[in-house]
Amino acid sequence: MNSPRDWLRRQATIRGLGCVDFNYPQHFHDWEPEEAKKALDEANLVAGAVCLRYPSKFARGAMNHPDAQLRREAVEITKQAAKVAKILGCNEVVVWSAFDGFDYPFQVDYKEKWNQIVEAFQECCDAYPDIRWSLEFKPTDENTRFFTVPSTGAAMLLLHDIDRPNMGLTLDMGHMLMAGENPGQSIAMVGKRLFGIQLNDGYTRLAAEDGMMFGSIHPSQA
Repeated sequence: MNSPRDWLRRQATIRGLGCVDFNYPQHFHDWEPEEAKKALDEANLVAGAVCLRYPSKFARGAMNHPDAQLRREAVEITKQAAKVAKILGCNEVVVWSAFDGFDYPFQVDYKEKWNQIVEAFQECCDAYPDIRWSLEFKPTDENTRFFTVPSTGAAMLLLHDIDRPNMGLTLDMGHMLMAGENPGQSIAMVGKRLFGIQLNDGYTRLAAEDGMMFGSIHPSQA
């Protein structure tokens, strides 16, 4: 079982599971979205969201890449994910980039990088107004020491600057803990702009995302 089709068949055997997400473009190398939709129907499952996982060619940035041509390619890939979501019958694209940020203080023009992300999401929101675009922030990662959007507060400021009704947030428990946040408070602050929550846990060492079972390390915050 080493293909998305095989994984889908296996997921269909899990009691109580009715919704699955797909990574884009990784889960669509060997079959078309129409084939995936047919497999979902046959398995009595629905798609919840399409989740962006930019390929390693964007290691210097996706929406933040210093090369304008590659920035354009990243935005086009992001919009393609929305097209796939519509074929699968879902209305949400979750965007997490492992690469949009910097490693050294003053390595980049912070405002320029911020504006690039704002303008990219505005374009996506306007191109697909019936899709809910959801940013999943992360403060730090082995690929990028400092992300352009490193916290729930920064993500809320980003939503303000994007200024589109179909733009929201997906909050990851481990990412909030890594940012030194109280997850419950962060969730409450986001309010109606909260499009999803990812439940996990971890030891919150710098740049370490353990992805452990929800409530196993921080039960009082679960």
